[in-house]
Amino acid sequence: MLIKIIAIAGCLTWTKGPEPTSKAIPSKGLLRHVVVVTFKTNTSIDLIRKVDISFKNLSKLSMVKGYEWGIVKDDKNTKKVKHVYVTTFEGQKEEDAYGKSPEHQKHIKLGAENIESVESVDYFLP
Repeated sequence: MLIKIIAIAGCLTWTKGPEPTSKAIPSKGLLRHVVVVTFKTNTSIDLIRKVDISFKNLSKLSMVKGYEWGIVKDDKNTKKVKHVYVTTFEGQKEEDAYGKSPEHQKHIKLGAENIESVESVDYFLP
């Protein structure tokens, strides 16, 4: 049996992709900012709508180049309400300005007591 395993392993060809380097990871260009908000189970539909509208209103700021949102489809945990908001910026400078804007500062306080968690990730488009 061991001889068969060694013979099969000898026939396999292993290929290794390029190692990630700082050059391979974009650090400029269009930047996507993805936010996933999980609302507490007792959060009213009205408050969730207010948060949705607030995100949409932020998309009208001049530094925002694109915006979309949706509701997470989670068949495993139907009691959790999660909304995803995706904002596109020209680059890091514009995202920084967005985060510091008075509109965004007001927005992040909206419904805070009814939000279970907020996760975010940023990535540059290659």
